[in-house]
Amino acid sequence: MIQILFNVFKKRKPIISSFQKYKKHFENEQTTFIDKNSKIRFDVPDKIEDRKYVKIGAKGIINANFIFESERGEVIIGDNVHLGSVTFISRNRIIIKNDVTMAWGITIYDHNSHSIYWNDRKNDNEQSYRDYISSEGNTMANKDWSCVLGAPITIESKVWIGFDVLILKGVTIGEGSVVAAKSVVTKNVEAWTVVAGNPAVVVKYLPEYRST
Repeated sequence: MIQILFNVFKKRKPIISSFQKYKKHFENEQTTFIDKNSKIRFDVPDKIEDRKYVKIGAKGIINANFIFESERGEVIIGDNVHLGSVTFISRNRIIIKNDVTMAWGITIYDHNSHSIYWNDRKNDNEQSYRDYISSEGNTMANKDWSCVLGAPITIESKVWIGFDVLILKGVTIGEGSVVAAKSVVTKNVEAWTVVAGNPAVVVKYLPEYRST
């Protein structure tokens, strides 16, 4: 068994993360800067659809990892968006509108990856193990997604998100709101509010226009 696993590891095809390799699945305006540490990753490269998975608007600075665990998913980013270090994990849809600022260590995850019910996920580890051996180390090759919930995420314009924030499926973060560092966002965030905590709750209301 050790020899089998060694051979799998030796033959394993790297999960391609090159924007150049997948340039037909990615588009951005020429005025946007993509940081050299940014990556796009497809966990099932043999199943990729002929479409754009990532679309980025103008005048942005983007340091991000885009991870697609299946052939589904989409990330759309607007204009004047600055991402310090953000990981997107999508098999539904994630939309970031204009004038959004995000710090580092942020994860935005539009699905659960596994069912919360044991009967639905009891075969997941065994399937991953079989895939690891038969698909040269790719544990996602034949994953059953039928019981896994997902829902789109929308971050409206003028939002600021602090470091180490986790944003989960189905959430809309309202215009002009602020998410404090290390918060876990599980429900919608009202526009022009500050939220904090796990789960994130409103700690302050903000005026839309602040007089000086």
